[in-house]
Amino acid sequence: MPATRITVVDLGTVALTAANQGQTFDVVVNHATSFTLVADGGDATDIDIETLRAPSGALVVTSARGDANPLTGTVSPQDVGGSVATAIVPSRIATPIESGTYTFSIGSFNAAGTRVAATVHLTAIIDRRPFPTTGTLRVRLFFVGAKGLDAASALDSPAFQTVFHELTRTFNAIGIDVEIADRTDIGGDAGLRLAVLDVLDSTTDRVVPDHNLNRQSDEMDELFGLAPQGVGDTINVFFVDEFVAQSGTDAVSGGQPGPSIVSGTAHSGIAVTTRGGLADQSVTDLEAIGQALAREVARYLGAQGTVDPEAFTTDQMLVIRVNPAVQDPDAAT
Repeated sequence: MPATRITVVDLGTVALTAANQGQTFDVVVNHATSFTLVADGGDATDIDIETLRAPSGALVVTSARGDANPLTGTVSPQDVGGSVATAIVPSRIATPIESGTYTFSIGSFNAAGTRVAATVHLTAIIDRRPFPTTGTLRVRLFFVGAKGLDAASALDSPAFQTVFHELTRTFNAIGIDVEIADRTDIGGDAGLRLAVLDVLDSTTDRVVPDHNLNRQSDEMDELFGLAPQGVGDTINVFFVDEFVAQSGTDAVSGGQPGPSIVSGTAHSGIAVTTRGGLADQSVTDLEAIGQALAREVARYLGAQGTVDPEAFTTDQMLVIRVNPAVQDPDAAT
């Protein structure tokens, strides 16, 4: 479970219809460092946190897709969605958190941008820690048919350690320790099928299946959904054997931001390719995989825009540090 200074508020499940999506929801946020909204639409095409109004009355997320939203700047929250939508306040220094009641609405759209029905579960995570300058990020590792690598052998693998060192080095540089919370193998039929993982990008568009058109391959939806469901204190990282993609992508996040410590959704994780076997890669290639992992973890935690793991912007460091997945170093877990 999350640290004691983190409060998880289950706001329940709402059934949206195509004609009625105007309902608003309130979250009381007092004396908090941050709060995170997660709207999980299951296998929906595009769930958006459509509007978000601060206690002062300021609209920090606006419904028009072309707007420069105060919450995320030039990146529109409506372009981030997928089956799960996540908003983190604050995401930028220019939009600090306020005490009081935040009011928000959600929308469900098809690929053409038309409103459609969806069933959406809403969760708010309120973080009342003192503003963090250091912290601990706990990761749960899953191994999915990766050649020569599994839960039992990973920590003894020099190649794996080289990859993971890039993640720890990147986050150590901004005061965050990375801790392995758990290691699990995914076997059986799912492990065989998902070891070579479809990745939807510009090189595979219309090639890999994406039946619900949520801008992520069906296999990634399935993979991330294999993690335990519920709100915990970790994020999920999945090591697979290979990616089906021609872009040279080594890691891909389930969202920017992803649903933080809400696990088991179609977007709850980061997938990493081992390129057919880490032991067969050069040190340079292993470091490149690790740097890609670090970049996608940062995106999952809310870093917007272009992400350079060697030079996070001030806003990127802010949103990473206030994400509820990053705990106090001495937090009880």
